[in-house]
Amino acid sequence: MEFAEEIELKGPNDPLLLSEDGGGDTDNLKTREDFPKTRRPKPFLTRRVRWQVAIFCCLFLCYFSVILCRVGTEVSLAAMTDDTELQFTKYDAGTVLAYGNGAYIVGKMLSGAVTDAFGGRKVMITCLSAVVVFTTVFANVYSTMFFVLIFMVNKISMSSGWPAMTKLVCIWFDEEHYGKVFSGMSIASRSGGLASTFLLGGLLSAGLHWRVVLFMAAAVAFCMILVSAGVLRESPADLGIQPSIKKPKDDFEGGNGHPLEKAKLMEALTYFARSPAFWLIAIAMMFLTGCMEMQTLLPLYFKDSLKLSPGHATLVASSFQAGAVASLMIGGIVYDHIGPRARFLFLTFLLLISTACLVILWTIPDVSVPLAGVVVFVLGATISTPYYIPGGVFSMSFGGEKYCSTLVSILDVFGYCASITMDSIMGSMAWHDLFTAQVVSCVLALLFLGTFMCTKAAR
Repeated sequence: MEFAEEIELKGPNDPLLLSEDGGGDTDNLKTREDFPKTRRPKPFLTRRVRWQVAIFCCLFLCYFSVILCRVGTEVSLAAMTDDTELQFTKYDAGTVLAYGNGAYIVGKMLSGAVTDAFGGRKVMITCLSAVVVFTTVFANVYSTMFFVLIFMVNKISMSSGWPAMTKLVCIWFDEEHYGKVFSGMSIASRSGGLASTFLLGGLLSAGLHWRVVLFMAAAVAFCMILVSAGVLRESPADLGIQPSIKKPKDDFEGGNGHPLEKAKLMEALTYFARSPAFWLIAIAMMFLTGCMEMQTLLPLYFKDSLKLSPGHATLVASSFQAGAVASLMIGGIVYDHIGPRARFLFLTFLLLISTACLVILWTIPDVSVPLAGVVVFVLGATISTPYYIPGGVFSMSFGGEKYCSTLVSILDVFGYCASITMDSIMGSMAWHDLFTAQVVSCVLALLFLGTFMCTKAAR
């Protein structure tokens, strides 16, 4: 006789069916064989979600370690000019940075296609391995020529970290969660740069030799090689887990797939070039990157206009980074949970506030220190979400699992070219003229990004 039928016939109070404490609780019953029959508790997280959390945390730390090594090599340049063992001048430091920036653009042009060809896991582990090797080598050379060469190769290696991360996020996570996941990865970039600057700069200020600082950064990245080798998987299929859920694309004739699923690289590039949405987001990224570059000159601006010490000016300017991190923590969640029209209004509202902040700095040169900190915090909070999330989500959705890395690399190249252009002209402009250019750039970014959000591809 079945156990459920036995309960119905004998009732829950039958001595053979009572629980151990004599009560009438039927959740823990005793059968005639004296074995308890309990309800199996549901797991707090499914196996798929547990792996997604592990992949997210691993990618976060991997990219953080790449940023750590990048910042380490850059902040060491100042200490290298004071090293008596070297004949390294400020001109040499500028040369190293200039060639490194050029190499970084070359790396961005190549790394996207390479990642799409070989997979995110392999490229991420290779990126970390190369960064460890070349950061260590950089700490062991003495010739300026070798400094330039190793710095360039290292920057090329670092450029593949972001496309590899994008590839794995696209494959592992559902499309409806792209905003919040990509905002988390953006926090790794933003907080990694801020924390690395303070940490490594503090170690240098404490008297630690710049070579030792680089060895420490490389050691952290080496640990992440071991972690990523054990944790990262190319796709859920490698573990027998259900693949991520994507939205069907209307322009795909086969149904629920992606139009680039079977396309070759040149076909994918042609597909991008023919899309108005691609050009709109690319131009918007150029203007947004130009606005983001303003943060590099904020310490100097506050030092000149507010007559602050360099340390105090840097502290006030760092509120930009704090605002960016705070914004990204909630911006991705909001982006995922609202519709296309609400996203348009949300991003437009943020950029209008960013423009207002720049106007305040433009029209009030002698702004008080507390107000300056608040304005810069709000500026960082309102410009970071439009800068990071729409372009990243578009790259994964429009490029698909097969070509998302290529697309995000192309957008990065547009932005980085704008960054180099802005850096080259900012130093020769008066503060009033510089903020005028920033306000115009922010307004143009609002127009192009707003138009992009109205396209079908942005939905």
